[in-house]
Amino acid sequence: MEPFTGSLVWLGQAAAAAVVGRLAERAVDRAFDGSRRAVTLPDPRRHRIGDVTSDVDIVVRHVPAGRRPVLLAFQTAPAGTAGEPHGVTVPMLLGETAHLTLARDDYLISALVLDAPAQLGGNPVLHGVGWVRHWVASNRTDQLGITTEAPTKELLERLGLRKPDGTSPFELPPRPDRPQLPASWVRARQAALLAEQPAAFTATANARCRASVVQRGSRCTMAVSTFSANGLCMHHDSHFKAGGTVHDWATRKRIR
Repeated sequence: MEPFTGSLVWLGQAAAAAVVGRLAERAVDRAFDGSRRAVTLPDPRRHRIGDVTSDVDIVVRHVPAGRRPVLLAFQTAPAGTAGEPHGVTVPMLLGETAHLTLARDDYLISALVLDAPAQLGGNPVLHGVGWVRHWVASNRTDQLGITTEAPTKELLERLGLRKPDGTSPFELPPRPDRPQLPASWVRARQAALLAEQPAAFTATANARCRASVVQRGSRCTMAVSTFSANGLCMHHDSHFKAGGTVHDWATRKRIR
């Protein structure tokens, strides 16, 4: 399993259904007010004496932008053993900066871009998933950006956010319908493109090859190739470019 996705596995298997559902319904009430907040992860089995903290500012990048709720999930790496709490979640809003104070450690930080459930009691709609591994140990404020990607069923399965039976604590947004252009617009556009073609191109397309089949034979019946600079069909033009002898039907002279 990828180390960067450990917190998403924990979030999907242990906390998302309960925590994220409440977040999506009350995101505005729980959003940041601009002040810095301390994030405290569950205590490890052994107390680490002398822990110090660092400040981190986190921005979540998602397309399209908006004011959707975002759930940040923090987990120290490596993950704890089974049965232990694996991390904490912090709500924010897309487009804002989360000002956090963290104990110095190696973190897996995940971001889930959400929408409220389509119906009361339903699962929140997941619009974006992103994650990053970051070592928090600076004496200055770290500026951290997390870019999300559109979730798919395959991605949710890989991250542990979708069970083998197909159930998930999240709903995926419906795919937007591909816009269909009116047939009248398509026909008008095709006519305009044809009208823009040079007259010489149209004349060339309708012209006959100037070569004679043999030196004093009949004229070639093939159309002039649009790639020929000598008024020849594709066959005679290829023969001419290869150094072969081609005669003009009208003058009976060799074309040079």
